[in-house]
Amino acid sequence: MGIILSTTRYAPFSLVTGIIGLISFVFTLTTWLRVLWGNFTTAGQATHEVHAYLTNLRTELLEERASIRVMRKQCRKYQRRLEKRYDGGDTLMDIGLDDVSLKTMADTIKRLIKQFQELERPFLAEGSEGIGGYQRHERRSRRRRNESVSPYYEHSAYAAPPPPSPPNPRGSRARSRGDSRRRRRRKGQRDEGDDEDDDEDEDDDADTFWAQRTQYKQFGIVCRYNWVQKKSQCQELFSTLSRVQIRRIARQVGGLSLLAYESGPRLERSEAMLTRIEHRLGNIVGVRRVE
Repeated sequence: MGIILSTTRYAPFSLVTGIIGLISFVFTLTTWLRVLWGNFTTAGQATHEVHAYLTNLRTELLEERASIRVMRKQCRKYQRRLEKRYDGGDTLMDIGLDDVSLKTMADTIKRLIKQFQELERPFLAEGSEGIGGYQRHERRSRRRRNESVSPYYEHSAYAAPPPPSPPNPRGSRARSRGDSRRRRRRKGQRDEGDDEDDDEDEDDDADTFWAQRTQYKQFGIVCRYNWVQKKSQCQELFSTLSRVQIRRIARQVGGLSLLAYESGPRLERSEAMLTRIEHRLGNIVGVRRVE
């Protein structure tokens, strides 16, 4: 028997199909290895990335919330002033300078804060509230600012002098011991006062920088796996917040341009008024304007 070779016309097509399939398999395997390596890298850097991402995102959310609140107050004051000046007429231009756009941005920030609260919950340490406790910290800071300072100045230099002591028969040795005890007592009182001041400063810092000092739990396998799943959500929150910030900045620039546009005619009227005053003074006392 001889050797039989296959000479079908479909052999070249099968070869091309096999090559294409091999190349597709290599690309698929490379993509899978790249994704797997990225997940391992994210899990390894979870300790630093969680602190950086969550702390910055928490701070920016609170800053944007405070900025929008201030802008809404300023918008209401400006609108009331214009209504009084023009007897309640519509004086604002159609560029969103009313409270509607700011209310929309405020609602968006509230929704982002709720999403962030759900995002950071698996990573917080026990007893740490995260962004959910910002209202309590605001109330404490407001209460601390509203506390009145005592008008009575208590200082040892302004205190009443001690009454004169009767003559001691034991001599100067007993007086020296009494003076040393009094000095130690005063020193202890000063040290206690310094400790109280340090504690008050620490409380103030805790209320001021609580968003940056939020404690996170120890990172194990479960926390690292959660971060691999939630990192994309955190990046999406960052992009959404960036768009809100850009819109708020555009809103502020538009308000400044409107104020500059409105101040132009006022400056022209002021300059014309000054010119008329100078002309009248020149007619009265002979004063001439020097160019």
